[in-house]
Amino acid sequence: MEILEIIIPIAAIFNFFLGFFVLIKDPSKKLNLFFGISCFVTSIWIFANFMMGVRQTLFWLESASAFGALVPFTALLWILELCEKRLSGKSLILLGGLALFFFVVSYTELITTDIKEIHFGRFEGKTGPLFPLYSVYVSGVLLFILYVFIEGYLKASGIKKLQLSYVMIGGILYMSSASIVTLIFPLFGIYRFAFLDTPSSLFLLFFTALAITRYHLFGVEVILTEILVLVIGILLLIQIFVAPTILWKIVNGTIFLLFCIFGYLLIRGVFREIKRREEVERIAQQEKALREKAEKLAEEFQHLDRLKNQFILTTQHHLRTPLSIIKGYLATILGGIYGEIKNQKINQALKNTLQATQRLITLVNEFLDISQFQLGKGALKKEEINLKDVLNETVEELRPEAEKKKLYLKMIFKTEDLKLKADFQRLKEAFFNLIDNAIKYTQKGGIEIKVESKSPESLLVSIKDTGIGMSKETLSKIFKGLFERGKEAEKVELTGKGIGLFISKVIVDAHKGKIWAESEGPGKGSTFFVELPRK
Repeated sequence: MEILEIIIPIAAIFNFFLGFFVLIKDPSKKLNLFFGISCFVTSIWIFANFMMGVRQTLFWLESASAFGALVPFTALLWILELCEKRLSGKSLILLGGLALFFFVVSYTELITTDIKEIHFGRFEGKTGPLFPLYSVYVSGVLLFILYVFIEGYLKASGIKKLQLSYVMIGGILYMSSASIVTLIFPLFGIYRFAFLDTPSSLFLLFFTALAITRYHLFGVEVILTEILVLVIGILLLIQIFVAPTILWKIVNGTIFLLFCIFGYLLIRGVFREIKRREEVERIAQQEKALREKAEKLAEEFQHLDRLKNQFILTTQHHLRTPLSIIKGYLATILGGIYGEIKNQKINQALKNTLQATQRLITLVNEFLDISQFQLGKGALKKEEINLKDVLNETVEELRPEAEKKKLYLKMIFKTEDLKLKADFQRLKEAFFNLIDNAIKYTQKGGIEIKVESKSPESLLVSIKDTGIGMSKETLSKIFKGLFERGKEAEKVELTGKGIGLFISKVIVDAHKGKIWAESEGPGKGSTFFVELPRK
């Protein structure tokens, strides 16, 4: 009996306070509300079983039987909520449980009769005529609970599945042991194990506690710590009153006070840790949401960018065709095919129009090249070439422009081996833009083009001018996109399009090379570097 005197009240206390803390955590949440009610009913049931051994009266036996009938019904309510199974008849279930409760209280002799002796959690007597129906009734509810558990477990996933697995294990152990000792054994006249039904609720409490601490069931991880501190505190408080001497009362009182202090610190520490963990989880969820949003936006941006490039590509094709036709007609007219043009003003106007048309065609071709490379359609005609030939042709074409501005234009080759696999015309276009850019923004001095072997696998070309130079801000964005021009360049050349450097970058990138610029600042000149692999 000593073991029962300890286990039964402990089970009652644990049920009561677990239900209490879950309920006050969030009373508006149905799951917490139903779980709290179930724990309170179970606690009263266990307490009634305990009082059967203390008072040994028919009242406590009837109370234990009545609340024992309510236990499975209240358990069903929170388990339905936990498994997210919606039933329109929840209120009917509750009313049915209450009806059974009053029935058992009023007519206990129909369930148990010929009571000879009452003990802790059990009695000596006979089962009444309705005991089999009572057993079937309660067993049916328990089986339905098991069905709800299994169905919810099969549908659940992630942390929800883990929560249900723990609660289901505890529930099965609880229902099995309680049903055997209170419903099945009495049918065969075996009553001495009936007291084990109430302590069996500890199975459910234990596994529910695991679900709380490991997987945040009810969101009340601090509950178990509070209950543990409370129960130990109560036991220590009792020790003060039952101590045999004043000295022991003082010792126990001191221990109790120290425990209260450390218990408070423990609970506060656990609470702070939970708060920190919740904050970390919240931040992690926000980061995940932002990352997913960023990925989605990146996909949309890439899609829009592809559509934009495709649109530009299509538009440029449609522009180039009529411009070529216009150029052809102008060239034919100026060639005298349709007769001699005697008016010199008309002749000059047609020549100017032809030059403007050619510039437009060149501009469209440049845009077309960029779009093709960006869409992955810009094919390179790689062959073994000599970089010296590329640079010589480019410099000779641009030398007249340099001479007009009285600028020097010289080349320095620090290596004789200038062979590499590349597209001759594309590279010429890239270097043309770079050297032309240097001439355009240099007012005095000149441009030095130097070629050296960066390594056995690559060549490095540097184009150094004595021009307007660039700020750090300009250096950071000149190769970023179309129409990017530095403030220094805008002051010198108002009509610049800002696409030459970008085209050069696209071509160099297509050759798996690198391009960058350096400058000591505005007014101190600039140096453009191009590193090209030999293969």
